[in-house]
Amino acid sequence: MARGAQAVLVCILLLTTSRDGLAAPRAFSTIRMGSAVMASTGATHPVGGGASQRTWVIDFAEYAGGPIEAWLHAKGFRLEHGAEDPASLALSHHAGALVLEAKQPVRGFLVNDQVKLAHVSTIRITWGIIKYPTGASYERKINNEALMLYISFGEDEVPSGHVLIPARPYFIGVFLGEKEQLNTPYQGKYFHEGGRFVYLGHPQLYETVRSEFDLRTAFQTYFGQADVPMISAIGLGVDTFASGEGGTAAAYIHRIELLE
Repeated sequence: MARGAQAVLVCILLLTTSRDGLAAPRAFSTIRMGSAVMASTGATHPVGGGASQRTWVIDFAEYAGGPIEAWLHAKGFRLEHGAEDPASLALSHHAGALVLEAKQPVRGFLVNDQVKLAHVSTIRITWGIIKYPTGASYERKINNEALMLYISFGEDEVPSGHVLIPARPYFIGVFLGEKEQLNTPYQGKYFHEGGRFVYLGHPQLYETVRSEFDLRTAFQTYFGQADVPMISAIGLGVDTFASGEGGTAAAYIHRIELLE
């Protein structure tokens, strides 16, 4: 496994959250609501678009059949930890979307460290929630989510704050939740210098939303740096280890776009 990907997973497995010190979080994200997508039927209608030029995209509607794991591997994703066990984290495809279903308490990750892109300003994600993890709340330090999207920046390693936890590149994770403060950059127990988790909204179940997040401005503000490193990895994560109702949760994602 690449060193950056290893660090991503170490970071995710060890994080417990607390509120970041910013008193008035700036809004770096927008949400555009799409038509509701029922898991049993399928249709997502187009939801407008921006003028920014796409530099990278993965569209899960391109999946044409066969083992979903093989298709993901061909797209550059590796399954790590609980994602390798379908009894814990079931991966499937429905109505043009990748569906991730936690069937029990699980931490599972899909990591793509083949993404190497400079001059990215914005990430656009088309996604939704089927079931939120019961009791999850970054405000209450129960840092679980049905789906988190991680963006890593550059290759310079930032200390974790613990002698036994390796350093890793800067990262921002974005997620949909129920009980967090919109656009608040939460910190973890470790990686205070180099990691933030940002809540992008609370859609209703089965409601598809298109989230747009200003990566460049957020990185500059959160980490106090004018120069933004290249995007060096993208990851999907599911964590329900501290959730109720047997750690069950589910989410789906149609598309990820990185924009100049």
